[in-house]
Formats: sequence, structure tokens, C-alpha cells
Amino acid sequence: MIVKFLASFSFLVMAVLFAGVLSKVSSVVETRFLSKLSARKQRNVLIGGTVFLESCLVMLLAKASEWSYIDSLFVASLLLIALIWLPAYFRPYQENASRTIGRFHRGLHSGEIDIHNGGSRHPFFIGTLIFCTVGLLTVFAYYFSYIT
Repeated sequence: MIVKFLASFSFLVMAVLFAGVLSKVSSVVETRFLSKLSARKQRNVLIGGTVFLESCLVMLLAKASEWSYIDSLFVASLLLIALIWLPAYFRPYQENASRTIGRFHRGLHSGEIDIHNGGSRHPFFIGTLIFCTVGLLTVFAYYFSYIT
């Protein structure tokens, strides 16, 4: 029992420390490097950095799982699409359901009904979308000879 508690507590401490270190690194990069660039260059650097980090994560996945890089690219692309696209897709649904329940039970009018607008224009979202699209097209091109 105490071992489980200590393991959970140490994991929690590591997660908080990781978040703190990541926040500090982010602020240093922003103040020292990104603040000196124009808005367009900042956006391009963040998109390129996103694609680079995701490529590194795919390489780590390939090494850890002993899969080929192309198979790891396929799995990672599908997972990233699910992690990035699905929450953005279902958020208006959940908000609309909450509004409907509030209106029905309490008579509250909390705004208009929202529809899915296709996602964010944030550099992380765009970089992930580029990575996943190129990754899935690469996998399709690689395995196309097996299909035909």
C-alpha cells in the first residue's frame, strides 16, 4: 500500500517538475529567440519545430517498440489526428448539449448554438496537421505496391 502511494506521489512530483521545466524553457525560448522575429517567422518556426518534435517522437516510438519507422509513422499519425481533431470536433457538441439541458431544466438562455469550425489556426495545430497528412501520404505511397 505504501509502495503504491510512494510510486503515485513520485510520478505526480515528476509530472509537476516536468511541467515547470517545460514552462521555464518555453519562456526562455520566447524571450530570447521568438521575440526577435516577426510574427510570420515566429509562426513558421513554431510549425517547423512542431513537425521536428513529432518526427523525433515517431523515431523514439520506432526504437522503443522495435517497429519500422514507416509503421510507427502510421500509428503516430492516426493517434495525433485523434488527439488533435476529435476534441476540437466534439467540443461544440458538448457545449450545445449543456446549453440545451440548461435551457430545458432551468430556462436559462446561455448563447447561440455553435458548429464545428474546422479547428484552430494555432501553429501547433497546423504543424500537427501537416505532419499527419504528410505521414499518412508517405505510408500510403510506401505500401501502394502491396495494395495493387
